Amino acid sequence: MTNEVGNVKLRLNYCLKILFQNTTLPKIYSMFPKKCVFKVLFFCVSLVFTVFGNGQKIKAVKGSFAIDRKHKIIIWHATHSVGQKWEPLLLKIRFDKIYRFKDGVKSFSFDQRYLVVRKGQEFSLFISKFPLVQIEVDTVLNNNTKVLGKYSYLNGNTFIQNGVGLEHRGNLSLTYPKKTYDLEFWKDSIVQKSKDVRFKDLRKDDDWILDGLYNEPLRLRSTFALALWNKIQKPLYQKREPVAKSGVDAVFVEVFKNKRYEGIYALSESVDRKLLGLQKNEGDFVKGELFKASSYEGAPSFKQAPDYNNLFPHWGGFEMVYPIIEYESHWQNLFDLVELVVNGSDEEFIANISKKLDIQNALDYFLFVNLLRATDNLGKNYYLARYTKNDPYFFVPWDLDGIMGIIQDGKRIPTTDDVLSNGLFDRLLLLNPDGYRDRLKKRWRHLRSDTYSNQSLLNKLSKQYNRFQKEKIYEREYKVWPAERTTGAEYSYLTIWLSDRLAFLDSYVEKL
Repeated sequence: MTNEVGNVKLRLNYCLKILFQNTTLPKIYSMFPKKCVFKVLFFCVSLVFTVFGNGQKIKAVKGSFAIDRKHKIIIWHATHSVGQKWEPLLLKIRFDKIYRFKDGVKSFSFDQRYLVVRKGQEFSLFISKFPLVQIEVDTVLNNNTKVLGKYSYLNGNTFIQNGVGLEHRGNLSLTYPKKTYDLEFWKDSIVQKSKDVRFKDLRKDDDWILDGLYNEPLRLRSTFALALWNKIQKPLYQKREPVAKSGVDAVFVEVFKNKRYEGIYALSESVDRKLLGLQKNEGDFVKGELFKASSYEGAPSFKQAPDYNNLFPHWGGFEMVYPIIEYESHWQNLFDLVELVVNGSDEEFIANISKKLDIQNALDYFLFVNLLRATDNLGKNYYLARYTKNDPYFFVPWDLDGIMGIIQDGKRIPTTDDVLSNGLFDRLLLLNPDGYRDRLKKRWRHLRSDTYSNQSLLNKLSKQYNRFQKEKIYEREYKVWPAERTTGAEYSYLTIWLSDRLAFLDSYVEKL
């Protein structure tokens, strides 16, 4: 009853405003005796209500909204409606059904939460600037086999609706309540032939990842790190492959699964031959190569070089991604690199390491991992690739979640005064091939003057954090996935940690 009275008051105030903006009406009003004031007022208001009816009503386009009835959240991707003025006040809106605004709306904004009511139930309505992803799947998901689902994506005027194969992905992340997904788009549900699609400014491909970011309290560290790497690294062969990338890109999206709000996700590309622009094999002649450091078995940390067998797709902690020809892997070239680092003499290492490894890329990766304090990215969670036969290998970062003051499960590790390394970087620093130490110092100074400066790094973090805060991403994210600490406390911790880490690394590098 109170809500109804509130709406009547809003309408009445607006009607009076309309009425008395007309300069003739006050004069007419003053001509009546006071005892008739109420009748005149009632007549005027009734007239306006007759003209305007029950207030304006708009209809949301199908696919532009999603409703979580459990958490009472409605997300509406309606960027075209933001800034539009409603005269008179907007009182109703149609999504699946008609909802009434608890308070009349003059205009929409990305930084407001609107209360709408349907049959006595109150929902929080958010207008989102982020792309809206909706997934429907009626089969229980696992992390081994993709199952058929329906996928829709809306961003501005771009609407994509397609069948998709879905499965859970990750190791530790499989234990989180907010899941991460592997996606493969299919042309049909029977043959399940892949289909390339493009999202926003990302490349066109069939394989995608929806990263739930659950273990990262601010939901921004990994995307920040991926963008940072792409800023400082370009492929050595860029002129030969103009569209090749040195790492994946990602964009934020809001996700619903089976009509339940899942929160903010990072929709990201996959690391593969096409992303990096590696040359295809010609028959059984191997050209480009791609390996994933997937487990702590010694080879990815350059501590062991065990014997290999090309009949198997795994060796020493690496996984063969490309190429696999006639069901056989090709480990010889990677083995030669690891063997040189692990067992090669000092003279052999100094003479040959720059022939087998892109040293500039390697020192960038070393500085990058240490800037972030990515504790899980020197013994696994990276890729080694090379463009073509006889080209040097280069690093591609991957799975950058346990970074910048937290570890993989999201727990705080406030350490800022240590150096992360492995067998490769230990030998590079010790033996100093091609003036490695001086090159490392020179590169750090250059990066600190621009991309790695305190101002540049903190500004990028601040921009994303403030946007999430202002546009109420955190409000709805943590309504579904409650957190122990406030976002303000988490952000303060992150910025202090980063400033301390940079100060330590400045001192460390200068002493090399």
